[in-house]
Amino acid sequence: MAGLGFVDSHGFVLRFPRISVSDPAPDPELITFLRKADLERLGGYRSAMVPLVRSLLLLAAGDLERSHILVQDSANADGTYIHGMVHRTEDDFDNARYWFRRTAVHPAAAEIYRKAAANSSKVANFATWDPVWVTDWVEASRKTGADEELRAVLAIESEVLLERFASSPPE
Repeated sequence: MAGLGFVDSHGFVLRFPRISVSDPAPDPELITFLRKADLERLGGYRSAMVPLVRSLLLLAAGDLERSHILVQDSANADGTYIHGMVHRTEDDFDNARYWFRRTAVHPAAAEIYRKAAANSSKVANFATWDPVWVTDWVEASRKTGADEELRAVLAIESEVLLERFASSPPE
């Protein structure tokens, strides 16, 4: 994945996706490392991308509070989209839907859809990427458990966003 080799090289494992506050269990050592990491130097991210990248990485590591703070005041599509992801992970599904609707069509939506549809028959049944529908799927999984298909789709979502942040300016 783009720009994340530094995580492995420091002996950490970043596990995507984060399905909920407790799945996977938060990693306090990784959280401490990511809070302090120089993402420009270690990951090659431009300074404008660092808050977004850090928010996504902290979300994956289990620091939802700090992840939320980093995107809370962001008005661009990247920040509002990640804001929706944070609320979805917290089981604040209506708030997540609000932020995804506020984002409208994210610039990475086509790429997320392309990769997710190739790995998920559920996603392939839709014509485009719909994070509101994915939020409904996550919410339903709270009763039945998250299956591997959902886990794969959520991992793709995070990975595509991180690749975008490695290669383009924020919207």
